[in-house]
Amino acid sequence: MSNIERREYFIEDQALPSLFLQSWIDPESSHKGTVLITHGISEHSECYSHVAEALANQGWNVFAWDLQGHGKSQGKRGYIKDFKEFPRDLKIVIEKIKNDSPAKTNPFFLIGHSMGGLITLSALMFESLPSISGAIFSSPALGISADIPKIKDMASHWLNSLWPTLTLHNEIIYPDLSRDSEKVASYSKDPLRHTKISAPLYLGMVEEMKNVINNPHKLKVPTYFQIAGADKITDTQASLDFFKTIDCEKKLSLYEESFHEIYNDINKKETIDDLVSFLGELSS
Repeated sequence: MSNIERREYFIEDQALPSLFLQSWIDPESSHKGTVLITHGISEHSECYSHVAEALANQGWNVFAWDLQGHGKSQGKRGYIKDFKEFPRDLKIVIEKIKNDSPAKTNPFFLIGHSMGGLITLSALMFESLPSISGAIFSSPALGISADIPKIKDMASHWLNSLWPTLTLHNEIIYPDLSRDSEKVASYSKDPLRHTKISAPLYLGMVEEMKNVINNPHKLKVPTYFQIAGADKITDTQASLDFFKTIDCEKKLSLYEESFHEIYNDINKKETIDDLVSFLGELSS
């Protein structure tokens, strides 16, 4: 069995919030390359430790980071001044890994789940990133299925101007995330999870969905979409429609009965195995 070394880092810059980053690397592996995971709204990098370990056991150097306002990174929970700071931060994290990691960093792949998928798409399409070999999108946020009360949607525009730091419940119900009852029960006990969202985060996310959907030609890297067919959080059809419009090298897996968190659902072995296989195909 491999001997995975796990390390924690903080990316410090006076102009930026402190960002938490962690890695899973087997020092004795062949170092196939590097994978960077970006989590979704309200969660954090530790939620992907089992995915990271599965990839590290296959010889990948795996990193995952906490978005600002999430996990161990700095910032008010559920608030960001401008949504575009997220893809900017992702670019900085990539540069940090490429510049400082002693292990082999190429090929370099990105994984983004839900809002993290939207952030990853935005960074690939609108930021000048260092060389990226491919990207995987798990239930990317390209549309919203969760029931957002109309009064809250309307109020978000008013709050964005008058009280942008106010946070409200994000309307995510834990049983809608996974069919694994034990996993769902653990969410409310996780001190690093939160259930908050602010007007700038909500409105910025909706606006960035439009920007991404309207510019499919800007996505240039090999891409793998892993889509939950029974998603109650993000819009499955929006992801399928966007996938049809992109003209880069691409692959799609639709898990018909899966809920939103495909790597935490009862068929997680299938989805993680598919992820491992895709990375293996592109790196061979």
